[in-house]
Amino acid sequence: MPWIEFQAENGMTNGKVIGPSRERYNADHIEAEAIGRKAVRLEKSGDYVAFKATEVANSLVVRFSIPDAPAGGGIDATIGVYVAGKRVKSLALTSRYSWVYGGETLNTPNEPGAQPHAFFDEARTLLTEFPAGTEIKLQRDAQDTAAFYIIDLIDLEKVAPALTKPEGLESITDYGAVADDNIDDGVAIQKAIDAVATKKGKGVWVPAGTFLVNTLADPKGWFLNVSGMEFRGAGMWYSNIKGKRASFACVNAGGCKFSNFSILGEVDRRDDNSPMNGFDGSFGKNSSIESVWVEHQKVGFWCGSDNAASAMPPKDRSQTDGLVIRNSRFRNLYADGVNLDNGAVNSLVEHNHFRNTGDDAVAVWSYKGANDDPDEGNVLRNNTVQFTWRANCFAIYGGLNNRIEDSVCEDVLAYPGIMIGNLFNAHPFGSDNPATRAIPRNPPISANNVVTQIKNMTVIRGGGFFFNTEQGAIKITAEQGGVTDILIENVDVVDSLYSGLHFNTGNQKNIKLKNVNVKGSGTYGIQLDNNPLGTNVVFEAVSVLESKMGTIYGKGISAEAVRKFYQGDIVDK
Repeated sequence: MPWIEFQAENGMTNGKVIGPSRERYNADHIEAEAIGRKAVRLEKSGDYVAFKATEVANSLVVRFSIPDAPAGGGIDATIGVYVAGKRVKSLALTSRYSWVYGGETLNTPNEPGAQPHAFFDEARTLLTEFPAGTEIKLQRDAQDTAAFYIIDLIDLEKVAPALTKPEGLESITDYGAVADDNIDDGVAIQKAIDAVATKKGKGVWVPAGTFLVNTLADPKGWFLNVSGMEFRGAGMWYSNIKGKRASFACVNAGGCKFSNFSILGEVDRRDDNSPMNGFDGSFGKNSSIESVWVEHQKVGFWCGSDNAASAMPPKDRSQTDGLVIRNSRFRNLYADGVNLDNGAVNSLVEHNHFRNTGDDAVAVWSYKGANDDPDEGNVLRNNTVQFTWRANCFAIYGGLNNRIEDSVCEDVLAYPGIMIGNLFNAHPFGSDNPATRAIPRNPPISANNVVTQIKNMTVIRGGGFFFNTEQGAIKITAEQGGVTDILIENVDVVDSLYSGLHFNTGNQKNIKLKNVNVKGSGTYGIQLDNNPLGTNVVFEAVSVLESKMGTIYGKGISAEAVRKFYQGDIVDK
């Protein structure tokens, strides 16, 4: 990642270091939602936390929590940013996008009640460039009036200068959009998009500044509709599309190329009757999202051939094929970060960062809609996920030949870090799929191209308690049908709240775990629930170290049934 992260508990402070805690839904333990489950609390004027920059930088991101308003809806406050001993900025903070209630409730109310969560948000700012060794301090002064400030971390980054408009792109300012005037630009931006489409032009340019989008040309519309063009900004730190309709749909033939801007939504709770996703639609063939920052939406990115999981139009039968999502940031969302749904194929999600998502950070969901194929041939690699508060860091629901590789899952509040599940009306896994597809393509399904692979992964502090179940850090579950043709290789599972590896129910066939190391599990290294039936489940070089309650356990299952579930040995260190 292009920034350096500094954990507050490792900084210099006269405040109170709090944690570690993993107690969910408790306002007395806000640090349970911090990265590393520790944070620093600043309560009185003069309290600070400070850091020494290790490289040249010119920007700051602060992950923080301040109180909700008594009646909900959040408060606004400031905190002092000091550079080399001088207060250079009063950084604006808000809790308008955090603090929801109801625990496991799917559609989260933000009116105060029991079981609060989603405590943290982030603020970002550009600063005058400073050298390595400079002290960066966050300090509560007399003018900073929140009842408390809990600081989880800061990110310091050297941000490149703003990009200039390339030849051939048409600026939204030529169609009436004006930066930073707090006047709605939704109609002007769609006018620019439509003009480029009519001319069959190259694309649209968003200059530096913040452009407000609360209304659209279609008063019943939800998205800025794009097809077959570039939509490019001056950089994710410079060009901002902000507001209640700051959302994009890519439909029809696809070919949408989004890059170098931020989407800053206004979503303050989860409501699945709302389609407020940063990106939505089929995305067709060969679309891309590069160097885009998405915050305060329900979902960062959702695609699929008929948009089945979206509550609103657009509906589109085009298949997602050859999509690339790269070098982007998806943070502070109320549901998924990226979800490849409804027959997405041959797509790549790489070098992205996810933090504070309210559902799966990255998922491949082979939803079994009418005439939909399974998801196939998708690769998720070199992604980092930090903290999901409802679901998994990574999930694959059905399909074949999909891979998650070379990625990190760090901190999950209530669910597994990685889920491989026959769930949510998904197509089968692997060779359980029929050989024919609704949309013919090569290569044909064969034994050589069906395996779902999880390789070169690290899961830190995964697992939690959800649906009245102690969820393991990596879970394979066959609740709606078998799970077949899975390879888990070169994986480290560290400090799980409950079990490290969790096999749950149903027929599990042709599954191999190779070079998997489980260390420091809160209960067992490996747990079997609800009588899973293993056929050719092979453990090769699987080790369990320092699990608090034992190496392997079958809940309500005899020792003989546990031993029959798998072949091979577990090294108990």
